[in-house]
Amino acid sequence: MHDIILNEIQQRWNAAAATWDSKALARIYTSDAVFFGLLPRLYVGRPQVEEYFSSYEDTLRGVTLSLVDQTIRSLGKGVFMAQGFGNIVNRHLDGTILRNRVRSSFVVVETEDEWLIALHHFSSLMSAGSGMS
Repeated sequence: MHDIILNEIQQRWNAAAATWDSKALARIYTSDAVFFGLLPRLYVGRPQVEEYFSSYEDTLRGVTLSLVDQTIRSLGKGVFMAQGFGNIVNRHLDGTILRNRVRSSFVVVETEDEWLIALHHFSSLMSAGSGMS
């Protein structure tokens, strides 16, 4: 069941990201969400999540996210985590298309009305040989 919910969230995320709608993207997150995207700063709360997405408005036309190889675990009634990889396709305003694969972690919670993201973390994959010793 949680895989279906994660897929629905991914569809909502992609619908908002298709035209890079920062407000619609932020509405997929809880009011107190914790968000670590690919920028160095931690964003806490929906207004800051929207600020993160807004920071890309001058460069992005749209984005597609495909969550793959997700491991999903229930954390209790109405909450689960998913961790795996995300394949991201960035369509830039200048016509450039960039593809990126990231590590992804989500905690998803059930609210009165819908399932929302409470924690979102993306991190870049390290290149071979650059791991910690």
